[in-house]
Amino acid sequence: MTAVADRPKPFVFPEYCKGCGRCIGACPKHCITLGTEINPVTGLTPILLDLTACNGCGLCITACPEPFGLRPQGEEMEFELLDPAKVLGDRPYDAPVPEDIPDRMIPLPAMAPLVTKGTYASAIGALLAGCRHVYGYPITPSTEGAELMAKVLPKLDGIFVQAMSEVATVNIMYGAGGAGLRCMTFTSSPGFSLMLEGISYMVGSEVPAVFVNVMRGGPGLGNIAPEQADIKLACRGLGHGNTQAIVLAPATPQEMLDLTILAFDLAFKYRNPVVILGDGYLGQMTGKVRLPREMKQPGIPEWAVYGDRSHRGNLICSISLSEADLEQHNIHLNAKYARMIAAEQRADPYRCDDA
Repeated sequence: MTAVADRPKPFVFPEYCKGCGRCIGACPKHCITLGTEINPVTGLTPILLDLTACNGCGLCITACPEPFGLRPQGEEMEFELLDPAKVLGDRPYDAPVPEDIPDRMIPLPAMAPLVTKGTYASAIGALLAGCRHVYGYPITPSTEGAELMAKVLPKLDGIFVQAMSEVATVNIMYGAGGAGLRCMTFTSSPGFSLMLEGISYMVGSEVPAVFVNVMRGGPGLGNIAPEQADIKLACRGLGHGNTQAIVLAPATPQEMLDLTILAFDLAFKYRNPVVILGDGYLGQMTGKVRLPREMKQPGIPEWAVYGDRSHRGNLICSISLSEADLEQHNIHLNAKYARMIAAEQRADPYRCDDA
């Protein structure tokens, strides 16, 4: 039988301790207490050891659910925290510096004005902005925009996919936008709510896309009549965490076209989703729309995960397991939001002095 003096006493790896407290209940000598300081690497509070009365029974080590949370003393030097990025060694290829393939403007011939409804005007604006990737799920009163894209895009070497749901839609957009492609969706209020998790992922990963929300009444399924109740959601509650986006609110079919073109430019300027808020009236009513004199042929940005050799070394991700890393990322995002607010305000207040 091993003498008490020869039994190894425990030590704790703070990086692996969750502070669950199982070891506290297992210790018969009351040598373990809950910690009081957060570990900056994990954001959790590891336990504290006072080994004065410890007899090395090992019950705390057995109780620990983490393989390396508590270990016997003497194993300290046998374990090394490894950087996952270095475990497999060097990459099997030399990733070159990513290239930025610039956009190109193509002149258009002079054309007579169109008389078209708001959803169509937005779809036409997206085509002129270089969007050839549209994903969506039908929902009244936005469906006509997706229907027009489904008819037109195959003839323009583009892609329209009717996804299984709004959740599937936004995650397909995450992939397309991450590849540096101009993509968009048409949806309405309940569908937009379902997309919020994916929008938050895209904001965190700095992936551009355009969301056209033709608002309808709520709460819940509500009805299909026009509403403007999503303005607070889009401007003040867009997903969990530190999530913000530029919101454009057109008032006419002409603005639906113009602001959709602008939305793509802003999305790629800031690497961030942009939301266009119309409503059922604007989506369905017709008006005169003048087309611009040029359209955009988009390039491939240097940050894109495009899959070719030039962009192969890129990575897009919205998770930062280190609290310190996430803090720095949010500081970066907040600085970007501040630039948006300073440079992109387009509101035209009318008699709002006392608002």
